[in-house]
Amino acid sequence: MPQRWLILGSGGHVRSVADAIREHGAAVLGFLDDSRPADELVADVPVLGPLRLAWDVMTQPCAEGAPTPDRFVMAIGNPVRRQRWQHVLEGAGAPVVHPRTRVSQSAQLAPGCVVLTGAVINADARLKRGVIFNSGAVVDHDAICGVYRQLAVKTAMAGGSCHGPLASLAAGEVLGCGEHRFADLVLAPGAADLGEGVSCCGPAG
Repeated sequence: MPQRWLILGSGGHVRSVADAIREHGAAVLGFLDDSRPADELVADVPVLGPLRLAWDVMTQPCAEGAPTPDRFVMAIGNPVRRQRWQHVLEGAGAPVVHPRTRVSQSAQLAPGCVVLTGAVINADARLKRGVIFNSGAVVDHDAICGVYRQLAVKTAMAGGSCHGPLASLAAGEVLGCGEHRFADLVLAPGAADLGEGVSCCGPAG
């Protein structure tokens, strides 16, 4: 039986995520979103209800005969909301990697990463939790993508560069070799490090 996925979000980004999942022969059961009514179709798949149902699906048995998702993925563009719901799904949000990408065997992709068509991730690059890696983006050797950050279409990170949590690169933007860039962040009380409990307090550039 093919894997069955539940996607959180229902904006334009979810269509690309759904395509990547289907390219692997898997099925998309539906979307969860707060801004669309239940049963509305997005990419020929129904919205099943609000985001809060993700917790119910994870913690309560489904009705007999109802399809149960095997995997969850975040497809919410806002990095702070993506972070919040990725914590709800901790341990359940698997990476989604379009089959027409090039990912080095030594690269590391954390849960919740989405890598879309034509992307290239080279040797020993690291993508932290919840990274969105859009079509044609390139991360070279030893580069680090911080948690919940986003690379737009045709962006590039040169070797050894580092882009911090919740930050983003605009379409076509390049981060130079060894260059480090960080958004203005607030570390939440009790958070161990910038890998969790962070929020943006200024422009994410």
